[in-house]
Amino acid sequence: MLAELIRKPLTSEARDTAVTSVLLYVAGLVVLVLSTFKLASLQLTEAQLILGLLGAVCAAMQLIVMGLLVDIRGRLRGHGNAER
Repeated sequence: MLAELIRKPLTSEARDTAVTSVLLYVAGLVVLVLSTFKLASLQLTEAQLILGLLGAVCAAMQLIVMGLLVDIRGRLRGHGNAER
């Protein structure tokens, strides 16, 4: 009985894909919001502020694109949610 319990998987690949893509979307939003608030609180020149915001947007976009890629991978493997 214990051996069967140990062999049983804790999660499925479909759930892992869904959770990973949602976490990446949320991380992108959090990075963008927190970095914007942090940059706004600093005494920066206009050029520094623009470059900082550009970097924050790039980092957030990378996280969102990674979330999209994970979601697409899950759909191609047949594990994704068809309703999305």
